[in-house]
Amino acid sequence: MPLNIDFLQVLLHLFNFILLAGGLTLLLFNPITKFLAAREEHFALLAKQNEEASSKNQRLRAEYEQLLEDAREKIAKQKTDSEKEWAQISAGYIKEAKEKAALLLQEAELEAEARKGAILSAAQTELSELVVSAAGKLLSDTVTADRNIELYDEFIRLAEDTLVRERTKYDKK
Repeated sequence: MPLNIDFLQVLLHLFNFILLAGGLTLLLFNPITKFLAAREEHFALLAKQNEEASSKNQRLRAEYEQLLEDAREKIAKQKTDSEKEWAQISAGYIKEAKEKAALLLQEAELEAEARKGAILSAAQTELSELVVSAAGKLLSDTVTADRNIELYDEFIRLAEDTLVRERTKYDKK
């Protein structure tokens, strides 16, 4: 035996190594390989579920955005419709108010005309009374030129005072 190598010992060591490698393979390598394969499958399943969830989220987001856009359009349409409706309502109120104002103005004008007529008739009545009293005085007193001028001046003064009073009453009303 050269170099002091025993081939039987080498074969026994080799046999021990093969037994050790086979035992370790059976005891450690196969379970670890199965564990790693199961782990890969688990992570692949998680990745697939994440992908599905992501695509579902994207689809839901798109639906949500579409619903949001539809709601915005509906709100804008309702806003324009309500603005048109308010414009029509306010135009109706304005028209009604103008009609009422015109009616009130006509009534006020009619009432003013009636008052004016009443005042003028009252003034005419007073003037008639003044004329009658002046005529009575003229007939009762002696008729002289100075006395006639005096009576005419008094009559004109009384008539002017009466007209001024009636106009003042009319203006106050």
